[in-house]
Amino acid sequence: MSEVRSVARNRSAPRLLLDHFRKPWGIPALALVTVCLQAQQVPELQSARQAMEAKQYAAAEQDYRKALAQTPSSAEIMTDLGVSLQMQGRSADAIHYYSLALKQRYVPETYALLAQERCRMGELDSLRPMLAKIYREERKNLRVISAVAPCYLDSDEPIESVTIYQSLLNSNIYPQDLALVQLAKSYMRSGQVFATRLSKAHGSEPFLAALRQASSAGSAGARSAFPEAARISPYFRPELDWQGALGLWRQHPQDTALLYLLSVLSGEEGMRQIQICGEQFPASPHLEQFYADVLADQGHGDEAIAQYEQLVREHPDLSELHYSLGLLREKREEWPAAAEAFRQQLAAYPNDERPAAHLSRCMLEMEQYAALRDFLRPRMRAEHPPQWASLNLAEAEEKLGDPGAAIKILVTAEQDPSADKLVHYRLMHLYSLSGRPEEAKREYALFQAASRK
Repeated sequence: MSEVRSVARNRSAPRLLLDHFRKPWGIPALALVTVCLQAQQVPELQSARQAMEAKQYAAAEQDYRKALAQTPSSAEIMTDLGVSLQMQGRSADAIHYYSLALKQRYVPETYALLAQERCRMGELDSLRPMLAKIYREERKNLRVISAVAPCYLDSDEPIESVTIYQSLLNSNIYPQDLALVQLAKSYMRSGQVFATRLSKAHGSEPFLAALRQASSAGSAGARSAFPEAARISPYFRPELDWQGALGLWRQHPQDTALLYLLSVLSGEEGMRQIQICGEQFPASPHLEQFYADVLADQGHGDEAIAQYEQLVREHPDLSELHYSLGLLREKREEWPAAAEAFRQQLAAYPNDERPAAHLSRCMLEMEQYAALRDFLRPRMRAEHPPQWASLNLAEAEEKLGDPGAAIKILVTAEQDPSADKLVHYRLMHLYSLSGRPEEAKREYALFQAASRK
């Protein structure tokens, strides 16, 4: 159970999963169906389809733009254009076109693609209600749910994640070793949720003591308080499986013994999935990354980094490993090493905004403001500049002594209907520094309103 409690870091999906989505069957079927339906009316769609299948995403983008110019209200072509942009790593542009498509009409696949991109960019505040809607309405639609499955862990919704990965594990549309690892993480993180609730529950000390015993006595130690649980709760039954215990707890959420039972079962199920994965897929890079994550969570950062570097050497076909290594070094505040890892990721995928965003943060931490300005200015010339770039460039301009330039950048950014509330907060700060109290008050009001949403 010590391993169970240690796997606390939010390092789920999108790192190693991008390969999964970039395989030909990872291109959403909606894009290809649209091409078939409209190819006779809009010839550019046929060449766009061929370009997508050949992974020539920039060429596909140009064809989709031509098609959209002919049928500017087509939600399907907007979605397909968004896919071509997403596959190039241009998240901000993809988000824009998915949002436009959804304004024309609601399509679950398009909604899932938008949620996926918000997840990849870490926009958790706007992501969580989207995930709740998808789980409520679409969790039996495996094509939809597979696109956003990793996001439930990233947004700290592990209980829902268990249900999702169990469904994907029983399907043939998702890599089985990855599903097992993600299912294990979901169980383990669920165990942390239940243990946290248990620590705040009345009369929980004997159960918490039993969980602490697990570090030396394993599962038997964790179960040592079962007799006490049976004594105090009419609902406690040691033979319950995880789903059965979860169903009872939802009916009786204040029951301390059920929280204890779910803490134990979650840990046991998590370790069982890892054992199954090790037996069935002993060479799985996803399993190896899991072990590296555990090492990092247990404070063995050097060993974790060494394992990541070995993964980079042995699995160069996995596109996310430099990014993962950068995240690990970033957490250790090893800013130069993290920056180098993100640069290597960008060298392979120059349009991917995630490593660019993290490299930008590293440069801020290293106070490389002039270099950061040079790095970000080309990205600000994009059709829809990402908000992280606007925020970081504004900070660099402020640090370089030009608050006026910083204000101009953020005023442009806040014209976006989905402007991040931090844009308003930063503008409030800059207006205050510039002696413009009325504008500062206005931005504070906008920040407060955005925070209540």
